[in-house]
Amino acid sequence: MSELTDELQYILNWLKSTNHDFFDCYNPGLTRQQIDEITKDLPFRLSEEVYELYQWRNGTADLGYNNGYLPLYFLFPEQLRANVICSFCSLQDSVYIYKSIGKATNYDDAYWNQKWFPIAEYETKRRLYVVGDLDPSPVYLWDVGCLEDSVRIYKNLISMISVIAECCEFGLYQLIPDEDGEEDDMIIRIDQEKLELEKEIYLKYNS
Repeated sequence: MSELTDELQYILNWLKSTNHDFFDCYNPGLTRQQIDEITKDLPFRLSEEVYELYQWRNGTADLGYNNGYLPLYFLFPEQLRANVICSFCSLQDSVYIYKSIGKATNYDDAYWNQKWFPIAEYETKRRLYVVGDLDPSPVYLWDVGCLEDSVRIYKNLISMISVIAECCEFGLYQLIPDEDGEEDDMIIRIDQEKLELEKEIYLKYNS
């Protein structure tokens, strides 16, 4: 396995060890041939990092409740900008979202660039995206309708996953009750007392 796959698997193993009610909510990975087929109509090529990501797992499965518990969509926590988890999109969903944005905007550069490709989303309000034909590509965050918040937040995909994995390793995340959810729903959030350490880890991989 490569460094990216190792770090992704570390995060998944950490989730399993942290929450005894955790269940694997990610779709099986795709082959390169499947990725090529799904993305054949895109006007750019995705980076090798994105290929590796989708060969590892193909986004989050739509499982709803499992034995009364909501899945922990933790893979891309975006606490650097907001206390929000962006769900990892399947490649099919990412292509659908990309094409839907194109139909709505005609890829107007003032709104959405033709080479921006979403890989994660929060309620259609916030997206993580990479840029086509860049290898590796930086990872950007876009708040829908708020272009001033469309900013580069990670140097590349491996830097983002490495930050998350190291935050797991050093105990920066905590499992807490979800005040906005149903009884016994749990969420993972960063420990507010460890924000300075998180910043140090972020700079280590993104300086």
